[in-house]
Amino acid sequence: MSKSAGQMSRPKWEPELRIANPPPSLLVKYTRKEKDFFYDYASFIHKILQDPTVGKRLGQILDLENVRMNGLVDIRVMIFPARSFRGQANRVLHGSYNSTALQISLYPVRIPKDWIRWDGFDLFKQSYPNLSERKKKLLNEISESAIATLLHEIFHLKLGNRGMPRYVEESVVKKMETQYMSDWAETISGAVQRAVREY
Repeated sequence: MSKSAGQMSRPKWEPELRIANPPPSLLVKYTRKEKDFFYDYASFIHKILQDPTVGKRLGQILDLENVRMNGLVDIRVMIFPARSFRGQANRVLHGSYNSTALQISLYPVRIPKDWIRWDGFDLFKQSYPNLSERKKKLLNEISESAIATLLHEIFHLKLGNRGMPRYVEESVVKKMETQYMSDWAETISGAVQRAVREY
């Protein structure tokens, strides 16, 4: 195989990435400020995951793990946080992979509603230099969470047809996520500044 042919066959980060429309029954549970906040949150994460430097890193990981998504996986950026696990109020779902539908769903992190209403409602509407250090840190954290969750679900996609017990697969996936999420700080910081600059 020629070098050019080999390069063409390498996995690339070219996802079918979209912001999912929430059902009307969910919309009525949020105030106008909260809805505006979470729609801006989803738009921000959409930009982060399509940032060229983030895409390059993700493509390198797909290459190393020989994962070929082939544009067939539907990646949904969800607007509102997922429900807490039953009986475990402190545990919130950040992502899921549906192997039947070939669909990955990414949920926002849980943020206190009072903070959104009184301090955070304009988080995604300010220029980066005008953000407080706390808000800059939060933008980095939610970006890291989205990238880590995406990788977590992609690794489930890779391992899902190997017949592992669920708890074994989850353990392997967590180790892979930890391994590949090291040394992202500079990439995430640059992507955040570019994404915020567009507002």
